[in-house]
Amino acid sequence: MQMKLFFIVVALLFSANLSLAAQFEAKPVADLIKLVESGTFVQKEVGLVFGFVSIKSCLYISDEVIILKNYCVPARDYPAKGYTIFSREFGIIDLYEEQIETDLKRDIMISTFPDILKDYLSSSLSSYDITALNEILEKLYYKNDPACWSTNISFDTGLPVVECSAAGVVHFDQWATETQALTGSLDDWKKLIGSVETSLNK
Repeated sequence: MQMKLFFIVVALLFSANLSLAAQFEAKPVADLIKLVESGTFVQKEVGLVFGFVSIKSCLYISDEVIILKNYCVPARDYPAKGYTIFSREFGIIDLYEEQIETDLKRDIMISTFPDILKDYLSSSLSSYDITALNEILEKLYYKNDPACWSTNISFDTGLPVVECSAAGVVHFDQWATETQALTGSLDDWKKLIGSVETSLNK
């Protein structure tokens, strides 16, 4: 009986891992940027986004992508820059940089995988405003959903780090290699951010 129970538990764990692997995929950042570059964005509004105290974000929407350009209003030279990108195909991706003394910390994060976001982002993207996005972001904030992040400078060690909060994320190794290259090269990072900026302003 104990052996049978053991095999049942193993089977359930194996099934759970397969389910996780099928559910969460780290898709290439290059493909996300191509999607951003192919869109025609309209600036919809300016407002405070969940998690920010006083600096407002600018909301841009295309047919397939929503972008919150954070640290946007009032316009000035901030030590940080960030973009929160919503896509049904890619989930919620955060691009973030912050000047820390002489170093520029550069981060890429899959904050929410698309299989989770689909339960929150159901209407036409053009129907969303900052109020609706804030509701989504706040709900997701209090959940402990899987995420992946990549940085050139960890606050804990000062070294590059790439991790996921869950095992079995599909294509994680490729995503890790790609994002560590992007965050590790200042030139490549500037091209990445420049592509987003150019897409918002074309």
